[in-house]
Amino acid sequence: MDEKVASKQYIQIWQKHNAKLVLILLLIIFSAYSVFLATHLQTAIIPDETYRFEVATYFADTVGIPDDVPIAYSSGDNLHRNPYLGYWLYARAINIFQLFQPAATEWQTLAALRVVNWLFALGTVVFIYGLSKELISNKWWQLFPVFMATNTLMFVFLSGGVNYDNPTIFACTAAIYFFVRALKKENFIIDSLAWAIFISVACLIKYSILPLALVLAIIWFVDLIRNRKTLQLESIKKWHWGAIVLLIILIGLVFLNIALYGVNLVKFHSLTPACIDTFPQEVCASSFFGMRHNEMALPEKLTLIGAFKQGYPEPVRYFFDEWVREMLKRTYGIMGEKNYFPNTIAYFQVALFWVLLLGFRYVKKLDFIKTSLMIIFGFYTTVLVAMNYNSELIYGFNKYVALQGRYIFPVISIAFSLCAYILTKVRNKYIRYGTLIALIALFLYGGPVRFLWYYNSVFADWFI
Repeated sequence: MDEKVASKQYIQIWQKHNAKLVLILLLIIFSAYSVFLATHLQTAIIPDETYRFEVATYFADTVGIPDDVPIAYSSGDNLHRNPYLGYWLYARAINIFQLFQPAATEWQTLAALRVVNWLFALGTVVFIYGLSKELISNKWWQLFPVFMATNTLMFVFLSGGVNYDNPTIFACTAAIYFFVRALKKENFIIDSLAWAIFISVACLIKYSILPLALVLAIIWFVDLIRNRKTLQLESIKKWHWGAIVLLIILIGLVFLNIALYGVNLVKFHSLTPACIDTFPQEVCASSFFGMRHNEMALPEKLTLIGAFKQGYPEPVRYFFDEWVREMLKRTYGIMGEKNYFPNTIAYFQVALFWVLLLGFRYVKKLDFIKTSLMIIFGFYTTVLVAMNYNSELIYGFNKYVALQGRYIFPVISIAFSLCAYILTKVRNKYIRYGTLIALIALFLYGGPVRFLWYYNSVFADWFI
């Protein structure tokens, strides 16, 4: 009798919390893989890890921005006039770790900082789940974006290394989550302040987030104007001490952004200064970017017309014929100091266009929130494509100098959530579940499982 009662209780617990238990399982698997990478991956494989870590160690020696960082000087990176918050956060993590491990070796400190990056990545996944819950009502479909994220090879690979992408992606994903909540008007004041705080933090970590901040702000103001009459009473009711504290934090972050980017615009006529603006010519010529430009750049930057006359693709053809394929390779493959591009990329490309086709076929009408998310993703992607195309004009096509899958990750939560939403709208159950099964199989086969499968063969020299 007791066994039957216990069994019934377990069944009731499963029925009540089954989706959350599956979510926890996904997070545990993701965490295990990320921590394994953090503690076993060789150094100098994660993109820019050696540089980010060394700069962070100099930040750990001061509460502000250090003046003399040899590796930054030799790289032509003026730390006072470029986003610095990522280094500052890492430095504080190093300080805390050294309080408990004052005799820690450099490797132990690096591993500890990698674990901190796992925490940022874990937070990103949690906010992806939160965003999917805001868009999708079915508890099982809400898990699908989490599954896709935790089985995207480059995302998981980054989560176990030191880079400024992890805190940036976390802050952007949190900003998008609270942005959607603000559009829903459930707690407009708090959610609006929250998304603005997180996007301000992201801008202080990486300047390429500024276009995302711009489009979020524009849509938010448009929504504010559309609903100004109904928001007046709600705003008075929701304004309290918590909102005042958040407002003070936001004002401080906005001031820091103005002190960085505003001063740069006035002084250098650019959001970030060129190397030659703050360093001698000989330093810039010997820096990494200077040497790369000398070795790889064309003698003269191509014009759009000049590129077309030489047979290179115009922006539209570049996007469909090259950019999408190469971005998928660097998202579902690995792009770092060592590269791995699996042969399944073509299937990911087919899956992308198939889901888009389903969206055109079955999603008849989008509300303001989902339309806004599409605009955000489209705008950010357009800016990214424009930057990549400009790089191709400088360096010549088919080199993909500035094309990295991780650069799309600040808005990857939108892509995964909208993908799941589209599938929920497919009325033909055979197509809906057939697509779901195919995507699950593709992500499992092409994701971290495949990486572990070749642990002792293809990737044998990647691990300590």
